[in-house]
Amino acid sequence: MVELASPSVVEVPNLVGEPVHKARLIAQHAGLTVDAVLFRESYEPQNTVLEQNPGRGQRVYEGASVTLHVARRGYMELLPAIYRRSDAVGRNLVRDICFIFEHLFGSVQDTLDRAHTFFDPYEAPPEFLPWLASWTAMVVDPDWSEDKKRAILKRAVDLYRIRGTRRGLALFLLLFTGHEPEIQENEWPFPGFRIGVDARIGEGSVVLPPIDRAHSFVVTMPVAFEEVSPEMVIRIHEIIRREKPAHTQYCLRFKDEEAAGMSEFFVIGQHGIGLAEPEASEPEPGAGQGADTPELEGEPT
Repeated sequence: MVELASPSVVEVPNLVGEPVHKARLIAQHAGLTVDAVLFRESYEPQNTVLEQNPGRGQRVYEGASVTLHVARRGYMELLPAIYRRSDAVGRNLVRDICFIFEHLFGSVQDTLDRAHTFFDPYEAPPEFLPWLASWTAMVVDPDWSEDKKRAILKRAVDLYRIRGTRRGLALFLLLFTGHEPEIQENEWPFPGFRIGVDARIGEGSVVLPPIDRAHSFVVTMPVAFEEVSPEMVIRIHEIIRREKPAHTQYCLRFKDEEAAGMSEFFVIGQHGIGLAEPEASEPEPGAGQGADTPELEGEPT
């Protein structure tokens, strides 16, 4: 038979006198949930817990709800004194209406009161971090942990100073891929227009677009191409295009990857311009002699 686990019993902690945000954390740590926050007019510091239900020391089941009464000055203090008067039994219709509106818009006021925390990477809500990163053109990877996002955003201004430099590009590739690349400036793996080694227009000649080596660089990732997913290759290209100077050109290579052979480009050959084809191997001695090939007759004796 399957035994049903009985819910745990916990003791309600004391929340009176604590700020409401701290009271929520204490209740959550004790295994309770705060289901309602009610305002009460008081001269205590705003959002201080005045009363809790259930009270301190009571034993309840884990996951039980707690209702908090917190201090508010209310909108009544902004009205003329004539509207603050109560009737013979102590009721005030204007005060009740004001508290309705304060309950409706209280969360908006609380957000405005702590608006400065949204601009601190260590205090901003997690969902606000991508928008905060956009202020310095920083992109946070969804796969990063929250602590890593906050630590990088804290240094976003310092990282912005090295954008467009060799050091900055290497750092961003390391952050996003986990591999530190080798970057060679003023380099290009292909020579452009080239005449073959025999100094004649032949099979060794290729035509490529003109490349200014002063504005070009080669990025070599220390990982084999077979070990990288297509998504990672796309990400690397996006990072390089975003971090490099706009007027530069780049070539991306991977570990143990040699420059493409000259036969992959246009070749000026003996019969015109076209794509290079692999050279045909010379026939072996005796190859091509079929059954129809006449045999040489011997000299008459």
